[in-house]
Amino acid sequence: MKIIPIISIALLLIGCDERPKVVLPNIQYKNIEWSNSEKSKNIALKHLSRNEQSSTHLIRIKGSEKPHYHDTHNLTVTILEGDSIIHFKDQNISLHQGDVVYIPKGTYHWAENIDSEASVVFAVFSPAYKGKDNRLATF
Repeated sequence: MKIIPIISIALLLIGCDERPKVVLPNIQYKNIEWSNSEKSKNIALKHLSRNEQSSTHLIRIKGSEKPHYHDTHNLTVTILEGDSIIHFKDQNISLHQGDVVYIPKGTYHWAENIDSEASVVFAVFSPAYKGKDNRLATF
């Protein structure tokens, strides 16, 4: 009868290592690999897909972003790994794996990693992000 608790513990430990998947029609990302160069950056970005309506990205954050706006893009972010805080003009909200944030265009915001390891998010910009819609906040 001692074997049942041991098997139960082993199955529990195996289940605890399950990481969220990002699934696109042509590929599935489960254990995301980051290069040493990407790991050395405060913020690293992997472009996954793009069409006229939207673009998808994996973003790795070690520290924090600078406060900014996206004037022409809505942004939806899902936390895949780590713990973060999303800062808005009037509130700060703690985020954990599985949490989703919607940031309408023109919204002041910035993300801060508060985990001992870098946080990783799945980001969807609508319309597609081309790298030029990031206006820094000046206060």
